[in-house]
Amino acid sequence: MRVKLCILFFVFASCSADSAERRLSSPAVRKYLDEVTSILQANFVNRSAINWVVFRQNLLAQASGAKTIEQVYPAVVSAIGALGDKHSMFVPARPLKGLETPPAKQPLVYPDEPVPGDIGYIRVPWVVGSQEKLDAYITRVQAQIKERDKPELKGWVVDLRGNMGGNMWPMLVGAGPILGEDTLGYFIESHNTKTAWRYEKGKALLDGNIQAETANYYTLKSANPIVAVLTDTLTASSGEAVAVAFKARKHTRSFGAGTCGVSTSRSRFYLSEGSVLLLTTAVFADRRLVQYGQSLAPDEPLKSSEVVPRAIRWIREEYEVKK
Repeated sequence: MRVKLCILFFVFASCSADSAERRLSSPAVRKYLDEVTSILQANFVNRSAINWVVFRQNLLAQASGAKTIEQVYPAVVSAIGALGDKHSMFVPARPLKGLETPPAKQPLVYPDEPVPGDIGYIRVPWVVGSQEKLDAYITRVQAQIKERDKPELKGWVVDLRGNMGGNMWPMLVGAGPILGEDTLGYFIESHNTKTAWRYEKGKALLDGNIQAETANYYTLKSANPIVAVLTDTLTASSGEAVAVAFKARKHTRSFGAGTCGVSTSRSRFYLSEGSVLLLTTAVFADRRLVQYGQSLAPDEPLKSSEVVPRAIRWIREEYEVKK
């Protein structure tokens, strides 16, 4: 998922909606702008916070003089920015000068951290790609957990630092043996409809429907382990979903820095001429229905050099309390 977006400020015009509309010479352009506004108004997660009459008026003013749909693309980009949401974006069907999408750069995968023999460690990195790649990701993460699992472990470090997102479902399956079989979180939409995510027997479920799975799932030698979750400012989107999945879990504590702040779910809407609106339609909530949607603050904010040593120390302290 795209994380760092340039928020374009929407210039509010003083003209009336009627006068702005009169300057749109093309009925096709007016119809297109109505289509965009209707989708945003019906589906945006914070729709109740937007004055849609004013929003439409200013969108029309931004598009004033446009004769083709392509000429209103900059106005649509500005309108998306005016929503005040870091996760939504407009993908035009035909890129125009100044709106080109830069070539995607794959984020780095951080190296694993060395830990003592009484501590388990797993990094849950970002993942995107084909079904084959997603399946391989699940297999790799669960295989690493299996390889590192020992009866004498006092707990696990789950490292989400640098996880900039992608597909959350393979991440949940990969980390499933440590998360445990349970409801892990929810999507909460603008009208308070909630949809549960769950991990169960190698499957990530959304409202009971399988989103990702592995037939050869692993079960820890010691159930319900102590877990230290590590986050940083690059933990984003689906990475934040995994962080939310560990929130409110027993014997779990987070360390590091606050996450990126896009703990929200996007939906894809195809416009009539082929452009796409990637629109934020829900916020993440944890298993206790605490809603996020912003940066997730760690339980213990720490400098980078302090994170792993403190996480290990806490696991050992918690182990003594728990046993």
